[in-house]
Amino acid sequence: MIILSTKQRRILISRLIFDFINQVEAKLARLHCESRSIEGLDVFYHSNTRHFSNDKPVLVLLHGFSADKYVWNRFAKRFSSQYQLIIPDLKGHGQTAYSPSDDYSVPSQCRMLLALLAKLNIKRFSIVGNSMGGMMAAKLFDEMPERIDKAVLIDPAGAKSPFAQNMIDSNINPFEHNNEQDFFNFYDLIMAKPPFVPRFILRALAWEFITKREQYTHMFNQFFNLRDFYPRNYRFDYSQSMLIWGLNDKLLPVDDFTHWKMMLNSNTLIYEDLGHMPMVEDVKRVSTDILSFLR
Repeated sequence: MIILSTKQRRILISRLIFDFINQVEAKLARLHCESRSIEGLDVFYHSNTRHFSNDKPVLVLLHGFSADKYVWNRFAKRFSSQYQLIIPDLKGHGQTAYSPSDDYSVPSQCRMLLALLAKLNIKRFSIVGNSMGGMMAAKLFDEMPERIDKAVLIDPAGAKSPFAQNMIDSNINPFEHNNEQDFFNFYDLIMAKPPFVPRFILRALAWEFITKREQYTHMFNQFFNLRDFYPRNYRFDYSQSMLIWGLNDKLLPVDDFTHWKMMLNSNTLIYEDLGHMPMVEDVKRVSTDILSFLR
């Protein structure tokens, strides 16, 4: 029999409340949870359809590092009537399990995603990715542009910039938290206008980051790897992309936006009042702009 301390019980209850809220919001967005086995790994995802068809276009939504499929709930609600959605938990995130022996680099995450799409018989799709998910979107349209109708990169990671080099040289990992205050400092970095989340739930999320510290360290070291990043003189041969950046992004510098702008032949949209996760901070405005581009 496992006996939990008072603090552990509070954290567990807070997490259950947060999960329940996320599940309710997913249902309001007409999303349901499914999974497929990819090389022995159960990959979980949200979708608004049981069977993908040619009736509506497919839209893939990719979360960033340490996030999960639920981060797209409110955003997805505005796309459910027009698109067949697939919103995966990437490897080691959300319900998709972590293993110390697995590979969490962006190329590996892309291979997993493509295997999932193959299982679902999805051949053509548009894609929206935030942070690490944005880098994945870029890698996909760089390698298989014929399969991707349109792509939106929201504050993408992956610029082989002085900032990234310094992060690696200094062994800086913003996702490595030793205490609650580390998490609260991190939370201030990722959004300029975060949606309201009660303090007791934030404390539960902080505890989760602390308990997963070794996992996130391992995964971050494989994801944040200059070998897979793009130098400033790289040029993508893909014209159907849109680059979105929150000017108040405190996780990635504005110089990384300039870096990406030079590499992409794309539409560009800057939100001066938003941060690293614009699609969460101002769902209505950002979804309206992205819908306009995708059409």
